[in-house]
Amino acid sequence: MPWIKSTGAGRFIHKRAIALRAGGVGGLPAGGRPWHETDHEYPPPALRRRLHGLCTRIWPDALLGSMVVLALLPACTALQGILRAVMLWGVVALACNSRRVLLACLLPAVMLMPGALYYISISGVPPGYPLWLILFYCSLPVVKGYIGPVLPYLCAWMVLWGALVALYCLRPRGPVVRWRSRTRLACMGVLLAGIVVPTVRLWQSLPPTRGGTETPMVPIPARFDRAWPWSVLTGYAAARRETRRVSEMASRISHEPVHFLAPPPATPQVVVLVIGESARRDHQHLYGYAVPTTPEMEQVPGLVRFDNMVTPFDYTVGAVPVILSGYDRLLPGAVPGHDLISVFNAAGFDTWWISNHPRLGPYDSVIGAYSEQAHHIAYTTVHGGIMSSPVLDERMLPVLDGAIAGARGPVLIVLHLFGSHENAADRYPAAFSHVGTPYDNSIAYTDHMLAHVQAGLAAHGGPAVMFYVSDHGVRVSECTAGIPAHGDVRAAYAVPFYFWASPAWQAARPRAMQAARDNTHVPFTLAAMPASVLDAAGLDYQGADMGLSALSAHPDRPRRIVHGDSAANQSVDYDHSHDDGRCHITRD
Repeated sequence: MPWIKSTGAGRFIHKRAIALRAGGVGGLPAGGRPWHETDHEYPPPALRRRLHGLCTRIWPDALLGSMVVLALLPACTALQGILRAVMLWGVVALACNSRRVLLACLLPAVMLMPGALYYISISGVPPGYPLWLILFYCSLPVVKGYIGPVLPYLCAWMVLWGALVALYCLRPRGPVVRWRSRTRLACMGVLLAGIVVPTVRLWQSLPPTRGGTETPMVPIPARFDRAWPWSVLTGYAAARRETRRVSEMASRISHEPVHFLAPPPATPQVVVLVIGESARRDHQHLYGYAVPTTPEMEQVPGLVRFDNMVTPFDYTVGAVPVILSGYDRLLPGAVPGHDLISVFNAAGFDTWWISNHPRLGPYDSVIGAYSEQAHHIAYTTVHGGIMSSPVLDERMLPVLDGAIAGARGPVLIVLHLFGSHENAADRYPAAFSHVGTPYDNSIAYTDHMLAHVQAGLAAHGGPAVMFYVSDHGVRVSECTAGIPAHGDVRAAYAVPFYFWASPAWQAARPRAMQAARDNTHVPFTLAAMPASVLDAAGLDYQGADMGLSALSAHPDRPRRIVHGDSAANQSVDYDHSHDDGRCHITRD
């Protein structure tokens, strides 16, 4: 019956007929044994082949899928990070279209994934620009200090995944997708457009000064700061560029001579500059706020509070260089000049930098370049060469007290607080939890810190002055649902500014003290700080704009330009501005 051999049923009938002709009886195979007692293999070869094929396909796909998930895990700190990471991995997969090559590309990201998660726990973002700055600065022993505690586990993890990938690559594997070349190229084009177009638009939206002089984290690395592992690649390029820029600047300012217009005074005086963090003026009881956030400084006799100080930036990296040197990076033609520490060094002062901010090193920003020039550098966030998250500001006080008590000649101390930085609830101890909101509690704690500094200077007995100014404020309730955050509302640019002088200093400088009292309502910007600190120490050098000093009898009154966070409000005259409906400062 050849006509039925093409079907499954026909083949079965044909085989049965042959079996019967061979002597089978009653539907049994030859010999009369039951079917399960024959010599046929079990499971049948076809089933075995299916099971074998299923296993050989499942474990490689499971391995590849697991590596994709692990490679993307550190990017889960933000949705934008996941999207950009997936898009870039898609480009790689389509470009190579080889499972082996894709696996090899994924392997470094998977191997370093535990280290990336550890870094995220400290910094909040995947490894990138800041990490490279740390690595560029740190010596090998310091780097070992970072990874030493987890190195055995990291090595075991690497061995495991290296072995799995090696096993995978022993046998040939197919393409990632079985698409035509045109289809793959079209998909790659769509993914690349989704990456490049928003980045180009961001670049075009930036003003020329920011595009040329701002930190290279803007714009390209900033687009990928959460897209692990691509943040490592973009961060490396940005860090290299930034270190070259800042190191050149640091070399110049540290080697350029300072030409004093008069011999520096040899008086053994102590000058303390306290730089606050994220403190708004309108949340200070000293300035009329209803909540008692400044109870201790209100009791300090002779305290001068200036009630019209404005910062040009609403973020630290922009504001602190203005405090230290007057350098406004977004002003056309602005070039970093001499800073306070280099000038005080040249004048024979013993200089201190005491900070509760995370330390990166001399190349993290202009701040790092300035701070590294101090004779004594103390970071409370560094323990045994290992950086930790910021601790309470009071950890700086023993170092400060030692610097004041040990002063034998003229001394400059810069104290950089972590103040009211987000998250404000983490910036004060339990004893200050009763004042009001977490932000107000952090302001009260800063008040306590300042009172301690003033008391230490008063106990010293000699000529001494203390300046306190915050780098910027924050949005407290404006468009934040009650959670303080950085933002360019007008109130975030209005910062507190205190001045205190010991009786010995006032006796030596009565005119300057009277000028300070007369200038309490004069409009100032942070650019007045370098001249004010120099004036208090009796220093004046060629190139210094001493007319900006708050201790001057007739201080200059330049336009107070503040820089918003977009091209539309990049340069706004603060005295002719208002907040728009989206909680941003804008021109009147």
